[in-house]
Amino acid sequence: MKKLLWSLLVLFVVSLLTVSLVSALDDTNLAWGTTKVNGDVVNDGDTLAIEEGQTLDIRLGLIAQDKSGASDIEVEAEIAGYEYSDYEDLEDSTHLFDLAAGTTKYVSLSVALPQKLDKDVYWLRLRVLDKNTLALEKNIKLAVEPTRHGIDVSDVALSPGATIKAGRSLLATVQLQNYGDKDEKNVKVTVAIPELGVSASEFVDVVKTDDHNVDYEDVPEMFLPIPANAAEGEYEVKVIAKYDEYETVAKTFKIKVLANEMFQPAEKLVLAVGPEKQTVAAGTTATYAVALTNAGSTSKAYLLEATAGSDWATISLSDSLVVLEPGKNKVVYVDVKVDPKAVAGDHVASLAIKSGSETLQNVAFKTTVTGAPAAADANFSLRNGLEIALIVLVVVLVIVGLIVGFSRLKKDDSEEGKNYY
Repeated sequence: MKKLLWSLLVLFVVSLLTVSLVSALDDTNLAWGTTKVNGDVVNDGDTLAIEEGQTLDIRLGLIAQDKSGASDIEVEAEIAGYEYSDYEDLEDSTHLFDLAAGTTKYVSLSVALPQKLDKDVYWLRLRVLDKNTLALEKNIKLAVEPTRHGIDVSDVALSPGATIKAGRSLLATVQLQNYGDKDEKNVKVTVAIPELGVSASEFVDVVKTDDHNVDYEDVPEMFLPIPANAAEGEYEVKVIAKYDEYETVAKTFKIKVLANEMFQPAEKLVLAVGPEKQTVAAGTTATYAVALTNAGSTSKAYLLEATAGSDWATISLSDSLVVLEPGKNKVVYVDVKVDPKAVAGDHVASLAIKSGSETLQNVAFKTTVTGAPAAADANFSLRNGLEIALIVLVVVLVIVGLIVGFSRLKKDDSEEGKNYY
């Protein structure tokens, strides 16, 4: 009799739990529709064979079964048990959404499998959640297999770093990762900066696999000479590994190139002015001289325009158009004829030197007007003195430029030796 009563009590408790569970599930008002992984229909408990590194594109349907529908729904997909899940999430979820009664809604999720995922069995867990009811859950078994051929660029080290000066060499050290099932032979690795037209390549005889797990192989160092005249700016570095005859994998990085002032195009026009300031009497003429030197590699035409800025003087030029071959120079005289009624004091005249529509340089001349008479042949002697002084000045400029250039070259060679040895 006691056994019978005990059995009836147990049956009653189980019935209550079953009713409670069914009621809780019924509260969701949802049912599963079709579930697809990478376009194939899968059911709860199915085993799906996949490769490491593969991306699972999941699409599943949900059906609202009664008149009330459902609200604040969230769907999530997760794979647990991965060693580095703290750093690489193997999960995805939707935003909250509502579902009207009697309708079906499809949602999409995506989970990328790491290349370092072990050859093992995992579970893809699909869950439907809302605020206050039990979750709907579907479990799909995943049999993870290594891909037959799989090479990746796991790391790239650049020396002296991500910033380099033009004219130096960039040292690239590449590490390959074999996450496939086969050893890879004769792998070609290329590092290139396409915008600068430079590249370097190395071959790795064998990139082994470690018993179907990930293994690594270092590539011999590669040097990329940065052109000395490279413009300053950011450039893209491409690292490409070719393996298994036809397969390639690539990664890109950014470097910053600093301009090397030694190798930038020289100033096309070199000017020497003398003098820049004179004191003359009203009614006389102040003569200034400008030596133009074409430091470029092609012939150039220069247009000269002078202005006094007011009516205190008139200006004339010995030449308003100068054509110079590379390396040639010419002296142009600027005559500032001061008006007899000009106010005593400082006045400024200017000379603009143009090439086409572009103004290359502006030169200012300062004239101090006094009441003292000028010497009779001052202009003649001044012209001769100015011409001699300007020729000497041009020679000095060339010598100084050579000295500075060689000093910088020696300094840069010294710095480069310190960086690389």
